[in-house]
Amino acid sequence: MATLQKIRDKGVLLVAIIGIALLAFILGDLLTSGNTLFAKSRDKAFVVNGQVISTKEYADRITEWENFQKMISGQTSLDENMSQQIREAVYDQMVRERMLDNEAAKLGLAVSKAEINDLVHGETISPLLQQLPFFVDPQTGRFDRDGLVQFLATVNSPVGSLLPEERAVVEQYRSMWLFIENMIKYQRLQEKYTSLLTNAVMVNDVEAKTTFELSQQNADMAYVMKSYFSLPDSTVTVSDKEVKSFYEKNKNLFRLDVPMAKISYFTKEIVPSDADFAEVEAQANEAYQKLLEATNPAPVVADYSDVPFRDVYLAANSLTEGQKSFVESATVSDIKGPVREGNSYTIYKLLDKTVAPDSVRLRMMAVPDASLAGQDSIITHFVDSVFNEIQGGKSFAEVANSLNPQSNGGDVGWAREIDLVQVSAEVVKAAFSAPVGKAFKVKVPGQQLILQVEERTAPVQKYKIATIVMPVVVSEKTSNNVDNELNQFVSDPEVGKKFNELATEKGYFVMPDTRVSANDFSLMQIPGSRQVVTWAVNEKKPGTVRKFDMTNMRIVARLDHVYPAGVAPLQEVASGIRTRLINDKKAEKIIADLTAKNLTTLEDYAEEMQTTVDTVKFVNFTTRNISGLGFEPVLNALSAFAPLNTVSSPVKGNMGVYVVNVTDRTQGVETFDSQAQKNLMQSNNAYMLQIQSMEILKNKLKVEDNRYVFF
Repeated sequence: MATLQKIRDKGVLLVAIIGIALLAFILGDLLTSGNTLFAKSRDKAFVVNGQVISTKEYADRITEWENFQKMISGQTSLDENMSQQIREAVYDQMVRERMLDNEAAKLGLAVSKAEINDLVHGETISPLLQQLPFFVDPQTGRFDRDGLVQFLATVNSPVGSLLPEERAVVEQYRSMWLFIENMIKYQRLQEKYTSLLTNAVMVNDVEAKTTFELSQQNADMAYVMKSYFSLPDSTVTVSDKEVKSFYEKNKNLFRLDVPMAKISYFTKEIVPSDADFAEVEAQANEAYQKLLEATNPAPVVADYSDVPFRDVYLAANSLTEGQKSFVESATVSDIKGPVREGNSYTIYKLLDKTVAPDSVRLRMMAVPDASLAGQDSIITHFVDSVFNEIQGGKSFAEVANSLNPQSNGGDVGWAREIDLVQVSAEVVKAAFSAPVGKAFKVKVPGQQLILQVEERTAPVQKYKIATIVMPVVVSEKTSNNVDNELNQFVSDPEVGKKFNELATEKGYFVMPDTRVSANDFSLMQIPGSRQVVTWAVNEKKPGTVRKFDMTNMRIVARLDHVYPAGVAPLQEVASGIRTRLINDKKAEKIIADLTAKNLTTLEDYAEEMQTTVDTVKFVNFTTRNISGLGFEPVLNALSAFAPLNTVSSPVKGNMGVYVVNVTDRTQGVETFDSQAQKNLMQSNNAYMLQIQSMEILKNKLKVEDNRYVFF
């Protein structure tokens, strides 16, 4: 009763406590939920027409592409460069898919299941399928429909009765097929969309005929050119007002799709210290003594060397430069070392010399040993019966092809001792001692072999060498010393303001004012340096300094500026604009000066321009790249329309000012085919329109690339 009374007396307090606890729980849940919602609202790898693609969706597609690449290439891992290329390809593909979906919905374009089925099973197979290695006959290099049928049979096979590992393969193939099918669909949708655009830009008869005639009219030209670089910039004046005016009129030329940062940085390579070399040198001296005393070098090499011991003879052409230099004057049992070669210590010992063939040409049949107990005699009997057929007069190649039609008669080509020792030492011994043309048997772990020597090279001097290679690697202490040194540098209170000065004092070479785009794979092609780019474009505070750890290098960088996506600021593009305007004014000055001279011959122009007369042949109106000059449209125009054997007036080009004399024109022998020419021009238009339409759609649908925030 007393307890109940106490509860009644404290009832109001308990209710208040419970209420506060419930309120805290509810607020905590709301706050947690709010954080989750906030995180989701920021999780935008990129946006297309308001549609958000999350980082998970993007990462999942990258994984699909990486797995696909591994399967078609046979690789188990991808290097950094390939991974970056895949990331860009995935982004381009996902953006293209959403843009095409948006436009196709408006235009009534679609790719039906029946179309996809026809592209897979019909008469006109998808070009994508024809290019995939899975479906290409290795013998002919052409598309193999049977290979595709077998692949699809595997994809569609029931998995209920399969073993777990077999089921995993089928599931993997199914996942791959969904990936391929999606690519086929969007490739076809892209073709439809591009075809629609292309057919809206028609090529008429006059345009086709004119373009054909111009492409058939090849000109030989003599010319002189005064490069803009030959004239000092000080000879013309470009004002800040002119630079700004050009910028204001051409802002679209300076648009940034993603943020750009400007940083100053230096690198510090992590290399072995003197102490690291001394430690390995001491071990090398120990190895030298043991190799000197050893009757069997193999254990000593195994204990000390990064390169395994091979109990074989090598001809001089198979030796390293260090080995070759050693054996030229060494006698058997001589030893040399430790020799410092780069970042390694090397020891050589000459074990033996002989005169023997360097290589043998072999035929071989391999029969796997029995996997079940009690079958050894069966396998041995089979091998003996095959061997007896050869002994009885059948050719080795005939017997090998009867067992495996794809074996090319068992021909394995030429092999040296170093090649065969990977199979076994017994194979080496037998192959280099067996009579030519006589078959022999060798049993190696897991296999029984039948071999035949077809021919041998002429005998040469060969050497058996024990080589110990001991690389000097960076010790943990050395690496820590470098990190401590750089950490002290980064922690200096003045480092943000005096980065260049402090770094120079320490002996570091600073790369100032380095621009990096958010989509750059790396900083100045330094492997593993994408992390520097990601930090730079996401860091908000100029003057921030950070150290980055690479495998064998450290990078210390200061953020100088960050420019958001949009139009690049004038100060960042002013120097490029100024150079362009300077060249324009140089062209005006050069042309005016030359015109005032009233020159009449190329030789006179060459003397005045302090250059020589040069020639170029086979230029027509459609030539995109003129030999030795590159892209110079003004020369294309002169090749087609300038009067023959007449010196032109000075004209402005991309590289400099030209004076040209068309010395000859020859007419091509091709016959004009109106439809073929139209088809060619339509095809060229389709290619350009496909590229241009995707870029226009990116702007129209406000594609927003935020990957730099996350990747």
